[in-house]
Amino acid sequence: MESIEHVFTDLDGTLLNDAGEITAYTQAVLKNCPLPISLVSARSPQAMQPLIAQLYLKAEQVAFNGALIFDEKGLLKKFSLPLPLTDRLVREIKNRYPQVNLSYFTAQDWYIEQMDERIVQEMQFTPQIPKKVDLLAHLQDLTKNETEEIFKLLLILPDDSHLEKVKQDLEALNLTEIVIQKTWTSYLEITLKSAQKSKAIAWIAQQKGLKNTALAAFGDNENDLSMLRSVGLPIAVANASLAVKKVSHYMTSSNNEEGVAKGLQKYILRET
Repeated sequence: MESIEHVFTDLDGTLLNDAGEITAYTQAVLKNCPLPISLVSARSPQAMQPLIAQLYLKAEQVAFNGALIFDEKGLLKKFSLPLPLTDRLVREIKNRYPQVNLSYFTAQDWYIEQMDERIVQEMQFTPQIPKKVDLLAHLQDLTKNETEEIFKLLLILPDDSHLEKVKQDLEALNLTEIVIQKTWTSYLEITLKSAQKSKAIAWIAQQKGLKNTALAAFGDNENDLSMLRSVGLPIAVANASLAVKKVSHYMTSSNNEEGVAKGLQKYILRET
């Protein structure tokens, strides 16, 4: 097997435990890893920054499922949603699914229309304070002033019972520019189709002149599939979905058992 030269890992459900934390053991292993490590997350850059700092990471990092690539010096690559397309999506979702808590993210801010227990729960995992607005009116302002770009729509359903139906309905709109992904039990996220984890990884690898066989990745959920398929060494945590386990070469322990740190030592660094 070709030696690994760059490691990528998802955050929630993979690197982080269920409390959204990095353990002292995981911090020590990743901080002392001789290889560059990139966090590849559905989170915003602001929500990733405390974790990047905690792990002393210097490599490229990936936010919004691939819509933003950045490092300690600033923005490297971006894939924003066209505002007219975003406007149509917001109208469709609000009209069809009033039970869905819909919000969206710019590079700096998180905009919501209703504050409820679902948003409060999401706030536990990000330092961002959401800004409450009328989404359609705010979109009109953005279109008029061209002041900000939107990178991700977040749909939080009351539970997972109708998630697949909502996903299928939105896919039936045949909006070929977007991708709709399940990122949590009752979460759907919409980004530009070119903003996928696999494409972000490919861009980073190209910049560094690395083949995919020199890349490793850890994941747990549906939105990690493209990433895992795009690297030479895909590794699933034990709590991963069946689909993720099927595409992975190895399975490490769960996110609550420091699976990424242990997998990094066992399968990549080859430490006993």
